[in-house]
Amino acid sequence: MPGPLDYLEGKKFCVVFVRVLDHATGRVQLQCFRGRASVERGRLNVIDPNGTVFPVPSSAAGNVLENDGTELLRDAEYFVLIRTDDSIEFVSSN
Repeated sequence: MPGPLDYLEGKKFCVVFVRVLDHATGRVQLQCFRGRASVERGRLNVIDPNGTVFPVPSSAAGNVLENDGTELLRDAEYFVLIRTDDSIEFVSSN
C-alpha cells in the first residue's frame, strides 16, 4: 500500500531553511538544499547530487508544497520550508 509521501519519490525537491533575523520586522534569511526526494518507510529524505542526505523532519513533511514559480525554488517540483533555530548561522556555498 503506497504511503502518503510516495508521490514525491524521485521528484526535484528544495528544502528552504528559514532563519528569523528580526522578529519585529519579519526579516528572514533563506538557504536552500536542492536534490531529489527519496521516500523510505514513510520518511522523506532529500539527496543532493553529491549524495548528501537531508532527512526532512516529520513535523515538516506534512507541509510539502508544489513549486509556485518563486525564483528561489529554481526547477524544483516541490518544496518545504523549515524554520531553523535563531542561533544557527548559515554557511555560504560560494
